[in-house]
Amino acid sequence: MLNGRKTEYSEEVIVSDGFWGNISISEFQKQRAIPLQIPLELIKTALIGAMQSLEIDLAELVSQYRTGGIHYASEIKGTVINGETAAQALYKKALFARAKHDLLPEFATMSARDLHEKRDIVEEQKQLLTESVHAIRTLKNKRRGSVWII
Repeated sequence: MLNGRKTEYSEEVIVSDGFWGNISISEFQKQRAIPLQIPLELIKTALIGAMQSLEIDLAELVSQYRTGGIHYASEIKGTVINGETAAQALYKKALFARAKHDLLPEFATMSARDLHEKRDIVEEQKQLLTESVHAIRTLKNKRRGSVWII
């Protein structure tokens, strides 16, 4: 770091229900550029909340996979990137976007830097939710936008 402090990420792992796999807190911190000033407990809470939310949104999909004999997302056929299936990568994308959405207001309160003061938090939160919804729709094999006849 330029300020002389060493960058330290949490090596803790959040254990999931098993289907999607465990979540590395440091991976979230690095991928989503989470400021180190954000307390670890807040990060954990945001990740667990997002995981619970996704479990609800994806319950039917997981049930379909399990009925078809697939018990872990790592067993889903398709593209594999760094040992991770496309489904796992999309799940993490949705999860990390939702968790950062929840943490975003903390950025402004934890840091007085101009970078955070000039952010449009509401717009950024909308973009993160859009990113999460798109990843979920892709997991469900749905297009970006669709209309259903009722």
